[in-house]
Amino acid sequence: MMGRFGWIAVLVAMLAGGAWAGEPVRGEDGRVVVDFWHGMGGDQGRAINEISDLFNKSQEKYRAVAVYQGRYDSLAQKLIAACYARRNPAVSQMYPGWSTRFHRFGYLKTITEFAADDADFREKALPDFYPVMLEENTMPNPASGELEVVTLPFNKSVYVLFVNQTRMEKLGWTHPPRTWAEFRKLAEEMTVVPEGGGAPTTYGFATRTFIEDFTVQAFSAGTQLLDEESGEILVDSPAAVAALDFLHSMVMEPEPVRGAGESEKPAKRIGYVESGYLNAVFGSERIGMYIASTASFRYNDQAVGNKFIWSCYPIPSRDAETPGKTLMQGTNVGIFAGLPAETEAGAWEFVKFLTSPEMTALWGMRTGYMPVRRSAGDLPEFRAHLEKDVRYANAMGTLENAAYEPRLIYWETVRSALSREVDSVMFDRRSTADALAAARRAIEDAKLHAD
Repeated sequence: MMGRFGWIAVLVAMLAGGAWAGEPVRGEDGRVVVDFWHGMGGDQGRAINEISDLFNKSQEKYRAVAVYQGRYDSLAQKLIAACYARRNPAVSQMYPGWSTRFHRFGYLKTITEFAADDADFREKALPDFYPVMLEENTMPNPASGELEVVTLPFNKSVYVLFVNQTRMEKLGWTHPPRTWAEFRKLAEEMTVVPEGGGAPTTYGFATRTFIEDFTVQAFSAGTQLLDEESGEILVDSPAAVAALDFLHSMVMEPEPVRGAGESEKPAKRIGYVESGYLNAVFGSERIGMYIASTASFRYNDQAVGNKFIWSCYPIPSRDAETPGKTLMQGTNVGIFAGLPAETEAGAWEFVKFLTSPEMTALWGMRTGYMPVRRSAGDLPEFRAHLEKDVRYANAMGTLENAAYEPRLIYWETVRSALSREVDSVMFDRRSTADALAAARRAIEDAKLHAD
């Protein structure tokens, strides 16, 4: 199966012209139809439908139709076919690498173009978006090189440290771990070994062998895997090596400990590698902590129930002197070029509505995703939500210190390769140095063949 963005190369090859144009599609009520393709199912899909209904009630000229296309891979495949037939939607969710490719080949009408004729949005709304989110959606114009806002943020999540708050407080901790050393210490204290020895009944920590886990750890070490602006590969830099070594040390089988004049004693293992999602083992108290995105909020609630109190905090930094960051992920929304004028106007009104303070606050309260506008925090209902849910408030606090993955068109092609190298380290099949050297070669090869 193609990667999350790998399909775009196929799409670009298939397209021999712009998006479809002509007369706008109208519903039975005479309104211009604005179709919005997305990949959000369950409660998230219901929230999208709710927002679409609110948009439709807000005016009488346009009708937003939210169309669930399955998960992201399915959405991608259906979009390929639709664009080939010149029947792409007016608006769609887009990952950053996806919009980079679209933008390069002129298949999007940029937000900057719309904002040029919309002073109110340009002067009041744009500055209200969280800077890191707006930065992620800003790219150089392929012809002029001037920066322009291409898409707008939509369902954004940040990575946080999930903690069994009840267990942490029972152990006497008055604050969450802030550094790697504290992180390890709390994991050690949370680990429970049965009397007589054996495997722990509760581990302090667990992780998955995905590129995101390594990326988060690298960010907490003050580095990144690739500098997008310069193209410098940092995946095997000293800080990145230290990050993967630390992650490995948290889950590896430790060496036995021998005290002075004592016989050899087995050291306590404090973590392990899990192949599945971690909310279930967290809820069963198999682990005390794990790192994941805020998209896990609802799943934690379901898994934990009333068994204990859980919370989330910023990712611990390498040390007190390192200004570590956290990882922000999620899709944005873009408007395709070449639409009929009325459809284009309706798409713009819908995207503005979708990303308005009121709707991004509603979206956050319904789904656990982060709001994309700062002023959402000024809304009475949302303020009450933050006061009630300190975990969500803690996660929002990390937005000012978040960063994102490279948006380069070849990045998605190496994500799977990097995940395999992380996997090889975490399961002791390869040394960190060898794995990250291989990761560098994968990036170099993808970069060489990107164009």
